[in-house]
Amino acid sequence: MKFSLSLRPMTDAPVPAREIARYGALAESLGYHAVYATDHFYITSATFHSIAVVAVLAGATERIKLGFSAYQAPLRHPIATAKEFSMLDALSGGRLIAGLAAGPYAPEFEAFGVPFKRRGAMLEEALRAITLLWTEDAASFKGEFWSFDDVTITAKPVQEPHPPIWLGTWTAVPRAARRVAKYAAGWQASGLHTPVDAIPGGLAQIEKACAEIGRNPDDIGKAYVNGIIQFGATPDIAWAEFTRHSNRSREKDLCSMGDTKDIVARVDALRAAGMDEISFLLGVEAEDTIRRIADEVMPAFR
Repeated sequence: MKFSLSLRPMTDAPVPAREIARYGALAESLGYHAVYATDHFYITSATFHSIAVVAVLAGATERIKLGFSAYQAPLRHPIATAKEFSMLDALSGGRLIAGLAAGPYAPEFEAFGVPFKRRGAMLEEALRAITLLWTEDAASFKGEFWSFDDVTITAKPVQEPHPPIWLGTWTAVPRAARRVAKYAAGWQASGLHTPVDAIPGGLAQIEKACAEIGRNPDDIGKAYVNGIIQFGATPDIAWAEFTRHSNRSREKDLCSMGDTKDIVARVDALRAAGMDEISFLLGVEAEDTIRRIADEVMPAFR
């Protein structure tokens, strides 16, 4: 089981680059697999600019993987995405994980004038266009949503043929599963929305989609991202503490709550359901929790 972190702001107050850099350096020193930036321009709580966050992390670290959980591709032109990700792959020395998603929040799409109900089709078109821009010079593309002629992105990504694409979905329904099977190196299930008992069904859909195109499903990674964690003497005490300090009301059964034994059991349930990575959604001020996970939880899975 790999352990990663998803970085979020906890308040509306500005967060200096040095605090983000310290977060990344700490995660790397403690043996975490990756740090992911969540991605929103506008939602009901504070947000970072995800590209800026990953750029800061790239300069503050040397080995840890960096990426997104997950970047909303339909809200950007594919040329912009391809250029940004190529640059981040270069800044990190080839450590970028290209976590992409359709996007969950309708008002954000409405603010951009982007049709929310077409976001799945837009994501699939963006995947084709971005991959083309990463792998070809003078790339031309004609789609329903975006078209361009003779566009060259330089420099190309450091990783060949391009950074690994992971696709985030709440559940791997057949259409999303086919997208994962066709385009992705891995599936990001949502720790904010995907119940543990829904994971095996999602993986079964991915296996079915892989069989349809002759792909080995074992080649697809499985990560449970943006998971909520709160330590406490018992799960009930931890939940009470979490809800007292957070304006994010989540279903209790989606969260990792309690003492070390409870957290280990929760992670083990995710592993048994088919996940091989978990990322916890924590802010820059959560050093004690980040260290406790590394000291008390991660050793149980080595």
